[in-house]
Amino acid sequence: MRILSGIVIFYFVFFQAFSQGGYTIVTGKIQDKVTQKALSEAYIVIPSTGFGTGTNHDGDFVFQFPKINLDSQVVVSLMGYKSVSFIANTLKPDSNVIEMEALPLINASLGISDAKVFVKSALDSIKNNYPDKASYQTGFFQELFRIQKLGFVKINEGIVKVERFPDPKKEIPDKVKLLRGRRLEWKGQTSKLEGWGFQNGTDIVCKSLESSIPDYFHKKNIDDYEFRIDSLMTTFDEIPLFVIRFKPIHKRIKAAREGVIYIDPETKAIARIEYKLTPEGVRDLVNVNSGPIKITGKTVEAYVQYRKFQGKWRLQDSQVSFVVDFEDKLDKKFLVTSDIVMRYTAFESRPLLRSGIYPNELLLSTNNFNESRDLGSPFWMPYLSLRPTAEMLAFARLLLKK
Repeated sequence: MRILSGIVIFYFVFFQAFSQGGYTIVTGKIQDKVTQKALSEAYIVIPSTGFGTGTNHDGDFVFQFPKINLDSQVVVSLMGYKSVSFIANTLKPDSNVIEMEALPLINASLGISDAKVFVKSALDSIKNNYPDKASYQTGFFQELFRIQKLGFVKINEGIVKVERFPDPKKEIPDKVKLLRGRRLEWKGQTSKLEGWGFQNGTDIVCKSLESSIPDYFHKKNIDDYEFRIDSLMTTFDEIPLFVIRFKPIHKRIKAAREGVIYIDPETKAIARIEYKLTPEGVRDLVNVNSGPIKITGKTVEAYVQYRKFQGKWRLQDSQVSFVVDFEDKLDKKFLVTSDIVMRYTAFESRPLLRSGIYPNELLLSTNNFNESRDLGSPFWMPYLSLRPTAEMLAFARLLLKK
């Protein structure tokens, strides 16, 4: 099976290099050096170009780059790990294994008397640390629906272009256009998820700090939270970061979150935000008790990861996950628990000289992607994509039998 896989990859790489005028495609896995655990949030990039890709939930990646960059440096980074660097031409076409070493936390001499004031200062520094002019990203959007004890019932995937328009005086909505998309759906099972309210997952996971500060960090809301700075620092891409924890001051805060914000102490750039909603916050955001289906949220968790490129921090990876109960109010025996994951991974960032997205091209719903039964990578060419996981491939094979 391994030999056959290698042959397929060889011809795939050969075809792509021919058809795209000199591109190389490599695949592999990124894992912890000691535990061998797959690292699902690692990012592999050629810093000089900004082209990069992430790993899937199995730690697998597929990385495409121009052959002209075969002599360029590749960097693999992940929060809390030592970055790995090497020359691109050392990568094999298939079965690359990149091991990353977890770094110990760093003792910090803080000198910060008020963590909230420091976070506010970081928010005020967004205009210096993030793109201050219009820019666009091309990235991969993924929306996964899984019923517990059954498996996947729906997969939405798409290549999206995101245009952002930073303005320190007002928030201008991002423009998102679907360049290519597909939907795999087990129709007999997805009917059990009727009533799920998010029509457009890209509205959630494509947002970036330069054009949209999170509601819970707006000036009118930030005082609803208390902040505490850890005595130990962590590291990302060789940059030491303050670790600042936040939680609501009381349970009555609407859609309340508790989490961690990671800040570069030198520039006050925000490198990462991660949180989970409190039980009260989950009820505010998710619960629906109208119509025939009762929807009850159990957990909501999210992270947003940024990366420095050409002197500015840009959105690299974002994910929101939900665990939700769906119950038929007329048939109390009908109850399913579903996991829903929405993820966006950026592959390139560029200045935007002129908007190329017209009003009629805006992505308004991720529920109407073109139907498919295949998860093959050639569908995405010439764009990058996240590799499907083993469980996703098994779901695709199941659909082919129906």
